[in-house]
Amino acid sequence: MTRADPARARLAPTRLVAAALAALLALLALAPAAGAHATIVRTTPSDRAVVGSAPRTVQIRWSEAVDLGPDSVRLLDATGEELDTPKATHAGGDAATAVLRLPAGLKDGTYVVTWRVTSADSHPVAGAFSFSIGEPSAVVVSTEPGATSPAVKVADGIARGVAFLGFALAIGGAAVLLLLGGERRGVRWVWRGAALLAGATVVLLLLQGPYATGGSLLDPSLLWFSLKTRFGEALVARLLLTAGFVVLVTRPQVTAASVCAVGLTLTWTLADHSRTGVQPWLGVPAASLHLLAMGLWLGGLVALLARDTPRPVLARFSPLALGCFAVLGVTGVYLAWRQSGTPAALPATGFGRLLLVKTGLVLVIVAFAALTRRALARAGDLRRTVLAEAALGLVVLGVTSALVNAAPARVAYVDPVDVTVPGLDGGKVQVRVTPAKQGQNVADLYLVSPTGRLTIPPEVTARLRGPDGDSLPVELGSAEPGHYVATALTIPEPGDWTLRINVRTSEIDERTIDVPVRIR
Repeated sequence: MTRADPARARLAPTRLVAAALAALLALLALAPAAGAHATIVRTTPSDRAVVGSAPRTVQIRWSEAVDLGPDSVRLLDATGEELDTPKATHAGGDAATAVLRLPAGLKDGTYVVTWRVTSADSHPVAGAFSFSIGEPSAVVVSTEPGATSPAVKVADGIARGVAFLGFALAIGGAAVLLLLGGERRGVRWVWRGAALLAGATVVLLLLQGPYATGGSLLDPSLLWFSLKTRFGEALVARLLLTAGFVVLVTRPQVTAASVCAVGLTLTWTLADHSRTGVQPWLGVPAASLHLLAMGLWLGGLVALLARDTPRPVLARFSPLALGCFAVLGVTGVYLAWRQSGTPAALPATGFGRLLLVKTGLVLVIVAFAALTRRALARAGDLRRTVLAEAALGLVVLGVTSALVNAAPARVAYVDPVDVTVPGLDGGKVQVRVTPAKQGQNVADLYLVSPTGRLTIPPEVTARLRGPDGDSLPVELGSAEPGHYVATALTIPEPGDWTLRINVRTSEIDERTIDVPVRIR
């Protein structure tokens, strides 16, 4: 067997990490921007409402807790001029609700409220709604909240990916050093990983303010804003725990270092998708275990790529890797269900498609792991299969980083509303609303006779009644006899709505049919 050049063999892990960094830069630069993860539940006044007198406050409620910045909620008049208001605050300590006190003496006309907040998973959420006092203004200038710079978005995504890579190298190197009896070279990977992790964390801390508010990188007040958010607190804790982890590993203190490693995982899982949505009490520990298993397996592989790693160390790593795969499999299935909700969401959303790619790559890695175990059994050369396994693992790490920056499929995907209710003279009415989300929708209305054919009444009109009782007109067009379509149905907020259909059956007779429509 031809022996590999020792110098080239020693460089292989370093080259692999350099290639991984380049791959992360490319993948995360091309990854889609994170979608809005917190959604509006209601606003007071409601969007497009007309009130008789000026309200004292406006109130916005989201589906989860949000962080408020200095200009998170703003009030503009119909010309687009911003009016002086105090800083928005949380209502009664409720972190999911913002209240903005309005100035006295507001004149009749239309006002626009724009908002930009940070959701519980550290991503910015923005939007706007309007209300009118007395009667709407004849002309209202279109206004949108400030947007995050594309360069800041890309830099933020890259920093998150590099932080994952640094964590894996530090944890994996420590495992080889402390748990597997590897040579002291493992401590070098701990230092390299910790340096990457600490550097990326500092960058994230500097970027979070501009990323969340759309402000300037040169605004020092945004750093103070970041430090006061949950995500900022998690980043500071990550820096402290990283320093403590390096000290404990180099002493070495196995138990204390292990506790510190678990603490590091919590700086992610208590500040991302895990702490929101369904079952956060189980989502946080499951995500922490998933992250820890990933770090032990992938970082351990990289640390073991040196040509002269003793074979007994490789043999001890094999069952550890098998255990990591078991944890990754169990927690991965649970987290996929938790973030997707339904299999239909996987091909229909960016998050779901990334998850399918990650699953396929993991299955290939499992095959390489099986080859590694066979090579161990026959005393063959492990280097090539371990190198391939580690390279694929780094690609999975990049996909995982993109997943963190994507809106969970459970949020992005909503089943269309498809409701059938009793109709005219023993027939039925079928209503389908797509995508059944806040904003622009399309509604299809079918009037079906008792024989199953579409029926054609003299006239059909409809209105949409909201959760607060407000009613909106619905413009229906005829797609075919008995099939009516509303192509520009704007639903301003989620909740339980009612589509009231008025069917005129003769010159003097009219029937009213109420169809429930749930909007997310």
